[in-house]
Amino acid sequence: MRLLSSALLSITHGVVMDKILLVESKLVGGMALFEDNKYPCVEECKEDSDCNRVCYDGVCKPPPGEPCPCDRPKKIPDMCEVNILMKYMEAAVKVSPKLLGQWTRAGFHDAGTYDQHVPEGGANGCLMNEPLMLLQHENFFLDGPIAVLKAIKELWHDHPETCIDVSSADIIQFAIFFATTRQKYAPGLDYEKWKTLLTAFEWGRPDETECLTDWTWNLPGFEFGKGGYGGLPYHDPLRCQASGQEIKEKMMGRNGFSQSEATVLIGAHTIGEIRGTFPGLQAPWVYNGRDNYTPEGPMFDNEFFRYIIHEPIESNVFDFSSNFQPFETDFSTWFRDDDFNGTPLNHLDTDVVLAFPPHPAGAYPDYSVDSSAFSVDNDLFLKAFFAALDKMSKLGVTVPLFPATPECACGEIDESDFDEVLNATGIDLPPLLEAIGQAEADAEETKKKIHAEFRQDIVRLTVSVEEAKRMLELAEKAEAGVIDAEKAEPAVIVKRDGSK
Repeated sequence: MRLLSSALLSITHGVVMDKILLVESKLVGGMALFEDNKYPCVEECKEDSDCNRVCYDGVCKPPPGEPCPCDRPKKIPDMCEVNILMKYMEAAVKVSPKLLGQWTRAGFHDAGTYDQHVPEGGANGCLMNEPLMLLQHENFFLDGPIAVLKAIKELWHDHPETCIDVSSADIIQFAIFFATTRQKYAPGLDYEKWKTLLTAFEWGRPDETECLTDWTWNLPGFEFGKGGYGGLPYHDPLRCQASGQEIKEKMMGRNGFSQSEATVLIGAHTIGEIRGTFPGLQAPWVYNGRDNYTPEGPMFDNEFFRYIIHEPIESNVFDFSSNFQPFETDFSTWFRDDDFNGTPLNHLDTDVVLAFPPHPAGAYPDYSVDSSAFSVDNDLFLKAFFAALDKMSKLGVTVPLFPATPECACGEIDESDFDEVLNATGIDLPPLLEAIGQAEADAEETKKKIHAEFRQDIVRLTVSVEEAKRMLELAEKAEAGVIDAEKAEPAVIVKRDGSK
């Protein structure tokens, strides 16, 4: 068996112990960081008080045949415990690959609530712990993937070989790290990715106890200058300019990202699909980002940037507004390519704005500079993305974070543990499968309710600019008495100024 590099373990152990010693006597929220534990994990011991579990024959583990007691659960898991978490996550995404894109969205929607000027919000677990968060427009259709994550968290904590009390904030951020790491280069988990997941993520985020739904206002939106059903050309400042400024004001101004960081994080749209927002028009952003692109799910690479930079024929906003190829349809807040390599694609206005120099000049940062660089260099994109993701996963976090501890009750981690992740060895699958099935059924019912409640908004979002003009003409004729109002489709009688 090939053991993880002893040098790597030694370095990881040294970093962890140095940081623990540094903060050992500090209090966080009135509680000791590791409560009454001397360290989160020690391999050798003399008595039970040295361990999170039981001191047996000089090492921390349960006696043969006895369950492992968990009197003092840890906030920082050890590598064995992280390996168990990965078993659940790997099994879940093999059953439902769409979780990869959904967990990616969830990671940003929890952390992206941060406002550095207050400061409030951030990677604090509110998306999982506060039910009202999932009822906000910005978080629609995240109830299913969050329910699966919550079930995984509970199964992980209840597993007989874990002794942990890991926060929802940590679970959500590990999920996006897991999804994007697993899908980079070649989709699927391999040995090197597995080692990265074991050692590179830092744990210890506290959960917020007083979540505010207003924090979702710090997340970037995508609808601007709708003008009722009339639609607006993309070069109109109320549309294009508002999209560019939304990224600047929310991601750069409030979250605290640089221009390049904001741009590269939007590139996460390279996996996943726009699902419930446009009924009947579900599609990914890029052809290799669809859920079933490979047997292991979508590809996480720079295809999003390659597409928005190299597929459009025009090179500026004004010309693109009248010739928006490769898209066939302009829906006044988003564009649709009906067939790219056999796959329909959807792009929001806040995606397209990354492709061109600002319009008007100077109205917002020139995101196209970074987009162009990422479009031709996948390694550059991945390096920049994971650096920005690390920053994002710590937004609003004010306590020290730690990597998983290398010593643990299961012994040393080796390649057989990686094989166990691939084969879901040592976990009870039926409860996980039941949780996934229930979450998807509940999510489908929630989607139907949202579609019913917001029918008019959905109609507006899925009417093309050309169709909107036709409807507006009919509405104006009906208003002037030229035609019978019933023929003008009353649901869309909207005046040019947007009023009804």
